[in-house]
Amino acid sequence: MAANPYKKREPNIREQVYGMLRQDIALGKIGFDVRLVDNEIAASLNVSRMPVREALLQLKNEGVLEGTSRGFVLRVYTAQDIEDIFSVRLLLEPPAAKLACIHQSKVGMLAMEQALSRIEATHQQGDPIDNIQANWAFRSAWISMVPNKQLVDTMARLHDQADQARIACLQDPQFRLETMQRAKAICQAFRECQQEQAAQLIRENLVICCSAYCLKQAELLA
Repeated sequence: MAANPYKKREPNIREQVYGMLRQDIALGKIGFDVRLVDNEIAASLNVSRMPVREALLQLKNEGVLEGTSRGFVLRVYTAQDIEDIFSVRLLLEPPAAKLACIHQSKVGMLAMEQALSRIEATHQQGDPIDNIQANWAFRSAWISMVPNKQLVDTMARLHDQADQARIACLQDPQFRLETMQRAKAICQAFRECQQEQAAQLIRENLVICCSAYCLKQAELLA
């Protein structure tokens, strides 16, 4: 029987290693003091060295890591770097939210609702790591409804470059509460197909997060 060309393929080893590293970085499990060496990671995962090196190089090309004389380390973004990144996000994400609202789907809306429920639950539980994942899922849900793939890919790359500051901010219960409230408002705008309101709420969220992350990043680097 011929293989189904539309069946989703399983990720290869490089993709699996990349996904694992990316998630560990996003959740703060890999800090600025950690050195990532391909042969050490390969040995710990019981895989060959080459796919690990390819995954590390991909992260370097995306601006997440930087090379050293021995292995890779997290790229250190200054507060000014984060402000510059958010300036670009402000140009891209509000119009993208408007597009997503116009082209929303039942699947995408269900994902948003489920992620919002997770944000509420993890806030109540006081678990910042699970809360980070829930917020990540919420953003991914509305972005999944943006019909422009190039725009989606660009936004994904920019989002990944303030992880350490994001994690530190979401340790604060008040910041988590306010983030949850903004997510509720965004979701409501999508439910009501209020595209201009959705875009404005995304813009406001970016401005608030930019200010908080820049302050926190300055503290972390100090």
